[in-house]
Amino acid sequence: MININKYNTDVLVIGGGLAGISAALEAARSGVRATIVVADKIFSGSSFSPYTWGLGIVSPYNELDKKDLLESIYDVGCGLVDRELSFILTDNIEQRIRELEYLGIKFKTPQNIIGDETLIPCFDRKHRKWYGFTFENSKHIFYDKIKELNINILEHQKIVKLFTNKEVFTGALGINKNNQLTFFDASSVVIATGGFGGLFKHNLNTEDINGEGLILALSAGCELINLEFLQFIPGYLKPKYKTIFAEKSFKYVTLEDSEGNSIIKKYFPEYVHEREIMTERSTHGPFSSRMASKYVDIAIYKESLRDKFNHGAKVKYDMYISNDKGFMIKEYFNWLEKTRGIKYDEEIIITTFAHASNGGIRINKDAETNVKGIYAAGEVTGGMHGADRIGGLSTANALVFGKIAGQNAALFAKSHKNYISKDIIKKEITSYISNIKVSKYNPNFISDKIKNLMWENANVIRNDRNLKYAINEIEKLSIFTKHEIEFDNLQKTNLNNIIKAQNYIKLSLLLLNTMLLRKESRGSHYREDYPNQRDEFNKFIIVSQNENAIIEYKTESPKT
Repeated sequence: MININKYNTDVLVIGGGLAGISAALEAARSGVRATIVVADKIFSGSSFSPYTWGLGIVSPYNELDKKDLLESIYDVGCGLVDRELSFILTDNIEQRIRELEYLGIKFKTPQNIIGDETLIPCFDRKHRKWYGFTFENSKHIFYDKIKELNINILEHQKIVKLFTNKEVFTGALGINKNNQLTFFDASSVVIATGGFGGLFKHNLNTEDINGEGLILALSAGCELINLEFLQFIPGYLKPKYKTIFAEKSFKYVTLEDSEGNSIIKKYFPEYVHEREIMTERSTHGPFSSRMASKYVDIAIYKESLRDKFNHGAKVKYDMYISNDKGFMIKEYFNWLEKTRGIKYDEEIIITTFAHASNGGIRINKDAETNVKGIYAAGEVTGGMHGADRIGGLSTANALVFGKIAGQNAALFAKSHKNYISKDIIKKEITSYISNIKVSKYNPNFISDKIKNLMWENANVIRNDRNLKYAINEIEKLSIFTKHEIEFDNLQKTNLNNIIKAQNYIKLSLLLLNTMLLRKESRGSHYREDYPNQRDEFNKFIIVSQNENAIIEYKTESPKT
């Protein structure tokens, strides 16, 4: 006999980072019951990552600068930007900063921004207002506000299915770590589960950032956009794994193999001037195919594949780095020594790490998907950035669209109440559990295998051969047994990991196929076999799933 708990709320928020917290606070202020559900713990995901010192937020100085920032977003995004979303983002950043300051959150604000080149945002062309968001300063303030507004927090509860009826959200199914099932009777939902960097072996995300929110949305009928645009960024293999590397220091670095040879000279011809591209590489964190500095990341990645013992490139700093007074360099190395116990003169080995997702769930100006009652915010969404993203706008995106999602989810909840009988709930959940396919492989083996395949074949270098190889290998993992989930024995079934492995298979194939379809290089997407940007690909790739669970891909030109 299947045992299903029931939980009632008005707005269900999935995710405990800045986007989810912003959505829940705004929904509760609107007078509805809000509940935050997190697969791990509150204050999780990239918003509160232990692998970096904090988060930067950029904002325009004035109306003129706002227009300039909007054009810069479009240029950096290589045209594949939803201009309406970008306008809303730039128009609301400063207001969100003021609102957080009113709550008591303090931001780091350098005194001399204009004179400090380390504070020009990644990929941007000029200085903007800059705010440093630090984790410890904000957690207790957010927590007190959550309690004040009577927002419930349910930790270690994973939402695995969103139910709909006639393209309207009707509820959600959650599973806790003991495999207990809960039906969430909610009128609306906000998906704020973060990106999909966890799908790669080396990533700078926490364990809960694995893209499962995208599969939730897709399976409920929502569209996905720009999935092929994923940022890769250098990170530490040694001495402390999963530590972000300070890109601003690249101009002081020589990258060597284990024998002490320059890997730039090793992998590229003489016309690639090492110091020039290292200096350019200091201006941005993530890899981009648009710039000559792409050779730095490509060399690191190639050396990582070649050297199976060290798996990366050795960082050698010159003596002049100790004289650099740039704010970002000083902040980084102070944090590195204080919290990670690392000094810049230690042996450091780096490789390319999956970082932030520029694509995700497609939303409109109200943070609503194409399914009524389903909203999304933060890194799980796509469209407002494009092929490359300006540094400091990911956090801004979470704050701005998190608030918008909470407002509109609350409005929807006030006007749409779900009345679902116990029999229908049981029927829906039984059908979902019955259709979970069990692979002949161990679910943990599947997840680890996919992470390796994705890192090796869908990294900063992509090509037809490697992408098709990864697709073929992952499809082999989806050979299912005739075994079905036993309802009377759910407590002893590794249901969470089975669902996770199934989601990994589905999402990795979506990513690989969009990468294969985009036969060009644009921003964070680099095709070795199509190294140039091509006008005929100035289109979004939109992914959807039809009523027969068939994945469909279409292209759509951006609105001008």
